[in-house]
Amino acid sequence: MSKESISKEELEKKDIPALLNLFIDTKRLQKAKMIIYSDIRIIFQSEEEYMYEIKGTKQTYFLKIDLRNKVLVHNCEDWVRRCMRDNLLCKHFGRIFQEIYPKDAKKILIDMCLNSWSFLDTDDYLKNK
Repeated sequence: MSKESISKEELEKKDIPALLNLFIDTKRLQKAKMIIYSDIRIIFQSEEEYMYEIKGTKQTYFLKIDLRNKVLVHNCEDWVRRCMRDNLLCKHFGRIFQEIYPKDAKKILIDMCLNSWSFLDTDDYLKNK
């Protein structure tokens, strides 16, 4: 069953792991769980957006959830090469959705199923600002 064919009522019955499974494969979700909390830095949180950094082995990654404009922004290689194209989440976003308050994470994931969201890399996002 694709996420587009699930009703809002059915989505609201799902827990966060079940909602995440609509956007991320098992392998990426397992990798997400391996990202330690101390490697995550909250840059900014408000009712309209969340911004984070995740310290990786090769570099520090930037993640943004823009609720007002329905945009996810990120800069890891997996995101840019694969995930953006298919509107899927990488391990970094998988981990962030496990850290956000559960009520907020669920609300965002349901909205992502019901509405059109843009998946952008950091460079493209900054060019349009």
